[in-house]
Amino acid sequence: MLVAGFFVAWNIGANNAANCVGVSIGGQVLSFRRAISIVIVFVILGALLEGWKNMRTVGEGIILPGQVGVNPLSAVPLVAVASLIAVGLWMFISTWRGIPMSVSLSTVGSVIGAGVLITVMRPELGVVIQYERLGLIAFSWVLNPMIAASMAFVVFKAVSMSLRRIKNVVLFDRVLRGMILVASAYSAYVLGANDVGASAGVIFAFFGGSSQIIAVFGAVALAVGAVTFSRRVILTVGSGIVSVDPILAFAAQFGAALTVWSFVQFGIPVSTSEAIIGGIAGAGLLKGASTVSRRKLVQISVALILAPIVALVFSFGIGWLLLGLS
Repeated sequence: MLVAGFFVAWNIGANNAANCVGVSIGGQVLSFRRAISIVIVFVILGALLEGWKNMRTVGEGIILPGQVGVNPLSAVPLVAVASLIAVGLWMFISTWRGIPMSVSLSTVGSVIGAGVLITVMRPELGVVIQYERLGLIAFSWVLNPMIAASMAFVVFKAVSMSLRRIKNVVLFDRVLRGMILVASAYSAYVLGANDVGASAGVIFAFFGGSSQIIAVFGAVALAVGAVTFSRRVILTVGSGIVSVDPILAFAAQFGAALTVWSFVQFGIPVSTSEAIIGGIAGAGLLKGASTVSRRKLVQISVALILAPIVALVFSFGIGWLLLGLS
Protein backbone atom coordinates (compact mmCIF):
# COMPACT_ATOMS: atom_id res chain seq x y z
CA MET A 1 0.00 0.00 0.00
CA LEU A 2 2.75 2.47 0.97
CA VAL A 3 4.78 1.60 -2.14
CA ALA A 4 1.74 2.23 -4.35
CA GLY A 5 1.04 5.46 -2.48
CA PHE A 6 4.63 6.63 -2.95
CA PHE A 7 4.38 5.84 -6.67
CA VAL A 8 1.27 8.01 -6.99
CA ALA A 9 2.76 10.93 -5.06
CA TRP A 10 6.03 10.66 -7.03
CA ASN A 11 4.04 10.98 -10.24
CA ILE A 12 2.20 14.00 -8.86
CA GLY A 13 5.50 15.75 -8.29
CA ALA A 14 6.73 14.76 -11.73
CA ASN A 15 3.59 16.05 -13.42
CA ASN A 16 2.03 18.75 -11.26
CA ALA A 17 5.17 20.64 -10.19
CA ALA A 18 4.76 22.31 -13.57
CA ASN A 19 1.49 23.83 -12.36
CA CYS A 20 3.42 25.74 -9.69
CA VAL A 21 6.52 26.89 -11.53
CA GLY A 22 6.15 25.98 -15.22
CA VAL A 23 5.18 29.46 -16.36
CA SER A 24 7.82 31.05 -14.12
CA ILE A 25 10.52 28.89 -15.68
CA GLY A 26 9.05 29.46 -19.15
CA GLY A 27 9.10 33.21 -18.51
CA GLN A 28 12.77 32.89 -17.46
CA VAL A 29 12.02 34.34 -14.04
CA LEU A 30 13.14 31.28 -12.03
CA SER A 31 15.82 28.70 -12.67
CA PHE A 32 14.77 25.05 -12.53
CA ARG A 33 16.70 24.42 -9.30
CA ARG A 34 15.32 27.45 -7.48
CA ALA A 35 11.78 26.73 -8.67
CA ILE A 36 11.87 23.12 -7.44
CA SER A 37 13.22 24.29 -4.06
CA ILE A 38 10.18 26.52 -3.69
CA VAL A 39 7.89 23.63 -4.65
CA ILE A 40 9.39 21.30 -2.03
CA VAL A 41 9.07 23.73 0.88
CA PHE A 42 5.57 25.02 0.20
CA VAL A 43 4.04 21.72 -0.94
CA ILE A 44 4.92 20.22 2.44
CA LEU A 45 3.45 23.26 4.20
CA GLY A 46 0.19 23.10 2.21
CA ALA A 47 -0.15 19.34 2.76
CA LEU A 48 0.37 19.74 6.51
CA LEU A 49 -1.99 22.66 7.05
CA GLU A 50 -4.85 21.92 4.65
CA GLY A 51 -4.30 18.53 3.01
CA TRP A 52 -6.76 16.89 5.39
CA LYS A 53 -9.71 18.67 3.76
CA ASN A 54 -9.55 16.80 0.43
CA MET A 55 -8.06 13.72 2.10
CA ARG A 56 -11.28 13.13 4.01
CA THR A 57 -13.44 13.83 0.95
CA VAL A 58 -11.66 11.25 -1.20
CA GLY A 59 -11.05 8.71 1.55
CA GLU A 60 -14.39 8.84 3.32
CA GLY A 61 -16.85 10.94 1.30
CA ILE A 62 -17.22 9.11 -2.03
CA ILE A 63 -17.77 5.44 -1.13
CA LEU A 64 -19.40 4.90 2.25
CA PRO A 65 -19.50 1.85 4.51
CA GLY A 66 -22.64 -0.24 4.42
CA GLN A 67 -24.07 -2.28 7.28
CA VAL A 68 -20.66 -3.67 8.21
CA GLY A 69 -19.50 -0.19 9.19
CA VAL A 70 -15.93 -0.62 7.88
CA ASN A 71 -14.47 1.67 5.23
CA PRO A 72 -14.62 -0.39 1.99
CA LEU A 73 -11.09 0.61 0.98
CA SER A 74 -9.84 -0.79 4.28
CA ALA A 75 -12.03 -3.92 4.12
CA VAL A 76 -10.74 -4.90 0.65
CA PRO A 77 -7.07 -3.80 0.64
CA LEU A 78 -6.24 -5.22 -2.81
CA VAL A 79 -8.84 -2.92 -4.37
CA ALA A 80 -7.37 0.05 -2.50
CA VAL A 81 -3.92 -0.84 -3.87
CA ALA A 82 -5.40 -1.21 -7.35
CA SER A 83 -6.90 2.28 -7.20
CA LEU A 84 -3.50 3.76 -6.32
CA ILE A 85 -1.74 1.81 -9.08
CA ALA A 86 -4.36 3.04 -11.56
CA VAL A 87 -3.74 6.70 -10.70
CA GLY A 88 0.03 6.29 -10.70
CA LEU A 89 0.02 4.50 -14.06
CA TRP A 90 -2.17 7.12 -15.76
CA MET A 91 -0.11 9.97 -14.31
CA PHE A 92 3.12 8.31 -15.45
CA ILE A 93 1.82 7.89 -19.01
CA SER A 94 0.74 11.54 -19.10
CA THR A 95 4.06 12.77 -17.74
CA TRP A 96 5.99 10.66 -20.25
CA ARG A 97 3.97 12.32 -23.01
CA GLY A 98 4.60 15.76 -21.52
CA ILE A 99 0.90 16.34 -20.82
CA PRO A 100 -0.14 18.12 -17.59
CA MET A 101 -2.59 15.79 -15.84
CA SER A 102 -4.97 16.14 -12.93
CA VAL A 103 -4.38 13.87 -9.95
CA SER A 104 -7.71 14.97 -8.46
CA LEU A 105 -9.73 13.93 -11.51
CA SER A 106 -7.74 10.71 -11.77
CA THR A 107 -8.02 9.87 -8.06
CA VAL A 108 -11.77 10.45 -7.90
CA GLY A 109 -12.21 8.26 -11.01
CA SER A 110 -10.10 5.47 -9.52
CA VAL A 111 -12.01 5.57 -6.21
CA ILE A 112 -15.30 5.28 -8.11
CA GLY A 113 -13.87 2.30 -10.00
CA ALA A 114 -12.85 0.74 -6.68
CA GLY A 115 -16.33 1.32 -5.27
CA VAL A 116 -18.03 -0.25 -8.27
CA LEU A 117 -15.72 -3.26 -8.09
CA ILE A 118 -16.34 -3.78 -4.37
CA THR A 119 -20.08 -3.54 -5.02
CA VAL A 120 -19.80 -6.30 -7.65
CA MET A 121 -17.29 -8.57 -5.89
CA ARG A 122 -18.25 -8.02 -2.25
CA PRO A 123 -21.97 -7.18 -2.19
CA GLU A 124 -22.23 -8.25 1.44
CA LEU A 125 -20.34 -5.09 2.45
CA GLY A 126 -23.28 -2.99 1.28
CA VAL A 127 -21.12 -0.23 -0.21
CA VAL A 128 -22.86 3.08 -0.90
CA ILE A 129 -21.50 5.40 -3.61
CA GLN A 130 -22.27 9.07 -2.96
CA TYR A 131 -23.56 10.07 -6.38
CA GLU A 132 -24.83 13.46 -5.17
CA ARG A 133 -21.37 14.35 -3.84
CA LEU A 134 -19.85 13.14 -7.10
CA GLY A 135 -22.22 15.37 -9.05
CA LEU A 136 -21.06 18.40 -7.05
CA ILE A 137 -17.41 17.47 -7.64
CA ALA A 138 -18.00 16.97 -11.37
CA PHE A 139 -19.74 20.36 -11.61
CA SER A 140 -16.76 21.98 -9.90
CA TRP A 141 -14.50 20.43 -12.57
CA VAL A 142 -16.45 22.31 -15.22
CA LEU A 143 -16.30 25.60 -13.34
CA ASN A 144 -12.65 25.33 -12.32
CA PRO A 145 -10.88 26.24 -15.62
CA MET A 146 -13.45 28.90 -16.47
CA ILE A 147 -13.04 30.62 -13.10
CA ALA A 148 -9.24 30.33 -13.33
CA ALA A 149 -9.27 31.86 -16.81
CA SER A 150 -11.45 34.72 -15.61
CA MET A 151 -9.31 35.30 -12.53
CA ALA A 152 -6.10 35.31 -14.58
CA PHE A 153 -7.68 37.70 -17.09
CA VAL A 154 -8.60 40.16 -14.33
CA VAL A 155 -5.25 39.82 -12.53
CA PHE A 156 -3.32 40.33 -15.78
CA LYS A 157 -5.20 43.50 -16.59
CA ALA A 158 -4.93 44.93 -13.06
CA VAL A 159 -1.23 44.11 -12.67
CA SER A 160 -0.35 45.43 -16.11
CA MET A 161 -2.02 48.77 -15.36
CA SER A 162 -0.30 49.05 -11.96
CA LEU A 163 3.17 48.15 -13.21
CA ARG A 164 2.99 50.71 -16.00
CA ARG A 165 3.21 53.41 -13.33
CA ILE A 166 6.68 52.22 -12.29
CA LYS A 167 9.14 54.12 -14.48
CA ASN A 168 12.35 52.82 -12.90
CA VAL A 169 13.39 49.73 -14.87
CA VAL A 170 15.35 48.15 -12.00
CA LEU A 171 12.49 48.66 -9.53
CA PHE A 172 10.01 47.31 -12.09
CA ASP A 173 12.05 44.14 -12.50
CA ARG A 174 12.41 43.61 -8.75
CA VAL A 175 8.71 44.11 -8.05
CA LEU A 176 7.68 41.75 -10.84
CA ARG A 177 10.12 39.04 -9.82
CA GLY A 178 8.97 39.32 -6.21
CA MET A 179 5.36 38.94 -7.26
CA ILE A 180 6.17 35.84 -9.31
CA LEU A 181 8.06 34.29 -6.41
CA VAL A 182 5.00 34.82 -4.21
CA ALA A 183 2.71 33.35 -6.87
CA SER A 184 4.95 30.29 -7.27
CA ALA A 185 5.11 29.71 -3.52
CA TYR A 186 1.35 30.12 -3.19
CA SER A 187 0.78 27.70 -6.10
CA ALA A 188 3.02 25.11 -4.44
CA TYR A 189 1.14 25.55 -1.16
CA VAL A 190 -2.16 24.97 -2.96
CA LEU A 191 -0.70 21.91 -4.72
CA GLY A 192 0.08 20.43 -1.31
CA ALA A 193 -3.37 21.23 0.05
CA ASN A 194 -5.31 20.05 -3.01
CA ASP A 195 -3.34 17.32 -4.78
CA VAL A 196 -1.48 15.70 -1.89
CA GLY A 197 -4.72 15.67 0.05
CA ALA A 198 -6.65 14.06 -2.79
CA SER A 199 -3.98 11.51 -3.65
CA ALA A 200 -3.49 10.46 -0.01
CA GLY A 201 -7.22 9.94 0.54
CA VAL A 202 -7.03 6.21 -0.21
CA ILE A 203 -4.08 5.75 2.16
CA PHE A 204 -5.96 7.70 4.83
CA ALA A 205 -9.03 5.49 4.34
CA PHE A 206 -6.89 2.35 4.64
CA PHE A 207 -4.72 3.25 7.63
CA GLY A 208 -6.74 5.95 9.39
CA GLY A 209 -4.77 7.72 12.10
CA SER A 210 -3.13 11.12 11.72
CA SER A 211 -3.81 12.88 8.44
CA GLN A 212 -0.69 15.04 9.03
CA ILE A 213 1.66 12.04 8.98
CA ILE A 214 0.10 10.78 5.76
CA ALA A 215 0.30 14.28 4.28
CA VAL A 216 4.04 14.52 5.01
CA PHE A 217 4.60 11.10 3.45
CA GLY A 218 2.78 12.22 0.29
CA ALA A 219 4.54 15.59 0.18
CA VAL A 220 8.01 14.02 0.46
CA ALA A 221 7.24 11.56 -2.35
CA LEU A 222 5.92 14.46 -4.44
CA ALA A 223 9.14 16.37 -3.87
CA VAL A 224 11.19 13.41 -5.12
CA GLY A 225 9.06 13.29 -8.28
CA ALA A 226 9.48 17.02 -8.85
CA VAL A 227 13.25 16.73 -8.64
CA THR A 228 13.64 13.62 -10.82
CA PHE A 229 11.02 13.67 -13.59
CA SER A 230 9.25 17.02 -14.01
CA ARG A 231 11.07 18.71 -16.89
CA ARG A 232 8.85 17.36 -19.71
CA VAL A 233 5.61 18.79 -18.34
CA ILE A 234 7.29 22.00 -17.18
CA LEU A 235 8.33 22.64 -20.79
CA THR A 236 4.72 22.11 -21.95
CA VAL A 237 3.21 24.42 -19.34
CA GLY A 238 6.02 26.97 -19.56
CA SER A 239 6.10 27.52 -23.30
CA GLY A 240 4.06 24.93 -25.19
CA ILE A 241 0.64 26.57 -24.81
CA VAL A 242 1.35 30.27 -25.13
CA SER A 243 4.43 32.47 -25.35
CA VAL A 244 4.91 33.40 -21.71
CA ASP A 245 6.15 36.74 -20.41
CA PRO A 246 6.67 37.53 -16.70
CA ILE A 247 3.39 39.42 -16.20
CA LEU A 248 1.40 36.66 -17.86
CA ALA A 249 3.30 34.12 -15.71
CA PHE A 250 2.21 35.87 -12.54
CA ALA A 251 -1.41 36.33 -13.62
CA ALA A 252 -1.84 32.71 -14.77
CA GLN A 253 -0.23 31.24 -11.67
CA PHE A 254 -1.90 33.47 -9.11
CA GLY A 255 -5.34 33.21 -10.72
CA ALA A 256 -5.13 29.43 -10.92
CA ALA A 257 -3.87 29.02 -7.35
CA LEU A 258 -6.55 31.28 -5.89
CA THR A 259 -9.24 29.33 -7.77
CA VAL A 260 -8.07 25.90 -6.57
CA TRP A 261 -7.54 27.11 -3.00
CA SER A 262 -11.13 28.36 -2.92
CA PHE A 263 -12.41 24.88 -3.78
CA VAL A 264 -10.13 23.29 -1.15
CA GLN A 265 -11.95 25.29 1.54
CA PHE A 266 -15.08 23.30 0.75
CA GLY A 267 -13.25 19.96 0.61
CA ILE A 268 -13.76 19.73 -3.15
CA PRO A 269 -10.78 18.23 -5.03
CA VAL A 270 -10.31 20.00 -8.36
CA SER A 271 -7.57 19.96 -10.94
CA THR A 272 -4.56 22.23 -10.56
CA SER A 273 -3.72 21.27 -14.14
CA GLU A 274 -7.11 22.46 -15.38
CA ALA A 275 -6.71 25.67 -13.42
CA ILE A 276 -3.23 26.55 -14.66
CA ILE A 277 -4.16 25.74 -18.27
CA GLY A 278 -7.28 27.89 -17.88
CA GLY A 279 -5.17 30.63 -16.29
CA ILE A 280 -2.61 30.60 -19.10
CA ALA A 281 -5.34 30.64 -21.74
CA GLY A 282 -7.25 33.43 -19.98
CA ALA A 283 -4.22 35.66 -19.57
CA GLY A 284 -2.94 34.69 -23.02
CA LEU A 285 -6.11 35.96 -24.65
CA LEU A 286 -5.20 39.48 -23.55
CA LYS A 287 -2.01 39.15 -25.60
CA GLY A 288 -4.09 38.00 -28.55
CA ALA A 289 -5.77 34.71 -29.42
CA SER A 290 -3.11 34.04 -32.04
CA THR A 291 -0.50 33.55 -29.30
CA VAL A 292 -2.40 30.59 -27.81
CA SER A 293 -1.67 27.13 -29.22
CA ARG A 294 -5.16 25.78 -29.87
CA ARG A 295 -3.77 22.39 -30.85
CA LYS A 296 -1.97 21.98 -27.52
CA LEU A 297 -4.98 23.24 -25.57
CA VAL A 298 -7.27 20.74 -27.30
CA GLN A 299 -4.81 17.90 -26.67
CA ILE A 300 -4.57 18.71 -22.97
CA SER A 301 -8.33 19.27 -22.63
CA VAL A 302 -9.13 15.87 -24.14
CA ALA A 303 -6.62 14.17 -21.82
CA LEU A 304 -8.17 15.89 -18.78
CA ILE A 305 -11.70 14.91 -19.82
CA LEU A 306 -10.58 11.30 -20.22
CA ALA A 307 -8.71 11.27 -16.89
CA PRO A 308 -11.50 10.11 -14.53
CA ILE A 309 -12.84 7.62 -17.10
CA VAL A 310 -9.44 6.06 -17.78
CA ALA A 311 -8.59 5.94 -14.07
CA LEU A 312 -11.96 4.30 -13.32
CA VAL A 313 -11.37 1.61 -15.94
CA PHE A 314 -7.77 1.07 -14.82
CA SER A 315 -8.83 0.81 -11.18
CA PHE A 316 -11.64 -1.65 -11.88
CA GLY A 317 -9.52 -3.78 -14.21
CA ILE A 318 -6.42 -3.90 -12.01
CA GLY A 319 -8.53 -4.60 -8.94
CA TRP A 320 -10.39 -7.39 -10.73
CA LEU A 321 -7.06 -8.92 -11.74
CA LEU A 322 -5.58 -8.70 -8.24
CA LEU A 323 -8.66 -10.20 -6.63
CA GLY A 324 -8.67 -12.99 -9.20
CA LEU A 325 -5.02 -13.83 -8.46
CA SER A 326 -5.46 -13.77 -4.68
